[in-house]
Amino acid sequence: MAIKEVSGDELDAYLMAPDCPQCGSDDVTMTDSYPDGLGNIVRVYLCHKCGHVWTETVPAH
Repeated sequence: MAIKEVSGDELDAYLMAPDCPQCGSDDVTMTDSYPDGLGNIVRVYLCHKCGHVWTETVPAH
């Protein structure tokens, strides 16, 4: 099994993704993000281990 080297934006995205609040897995992908109209960004995450989907609201920069 080959190991893929990750760097740049892909590495940043991996390090910024939270662990799943349901099962604790770090196999998580941000599937969407959009402005909430109040100056924040809503991020939608999917856990590939348990299938849990959740959102996180962060301040827009």
